[in-house]
Amino acid sequence: MKPTLMLLSILAVGFWESGMAQNEDRKLIGDDRASQIALAKADSGRVEFIERRVDENKAVYEVYVMQGDTLRKTSVDSYTGVVDTVIIDAENGRARLQARILSQKRAELAAKAAVAGDIMRWRLRHEGGNWFYRFQIETPNGKLKEVYVNEHDFKVARVKTFRTLDKDIAGATAKPQTN
Repeated sequence: MKPTLMLLSILAVGFWESGMAQNEDRKLIGDDRASQIALAKADSGRVEFIERRVDENKAVYEVYVMQGDTLRKTSVDSYTGVVDTVIIDAENGRARLQARILSQKRAELAAKAAVAGDIMRWRLRHEGGNWFYRFQIETPNGKLKEVYVNEHDFKVARVKTFRTLDKDIAGATAKPQTN
């Protein structure tokens, strides 16, 4: 009985570890792929805005597609590309879209006021019951800082140095310079 139990526990640990390794190797599908998936679901329209929302359990791209005055918000899983939710707003679509864009711009201004530099990426992140815009900003001296801005009051909650960029990476991510 003991050898059988030992063999089963070894197999269970092996399967569990291989499952964990697969989760660590997952890759984001990216904004472009999420846009393609949302447009295919909508059949027509124009992608106006994309947000990547992350909470403790799940990461999704929320893709906002306008079809005339109708707004379609499509939630696409950030790793699998599976469409989770489609919300259609035919009455207030344009106003809702403008509100989302203005909120993101206002949070971006607050982040840039706290840390000078170029925004490399951003996303919405859920922590401790609150939503934050998380901006990764490359500073002029080559550091990468994270700035968390509260989604509701647009106050900077915290700033931390994420890492120092290598010269090769900084050159690759820098904006093209005009001659």
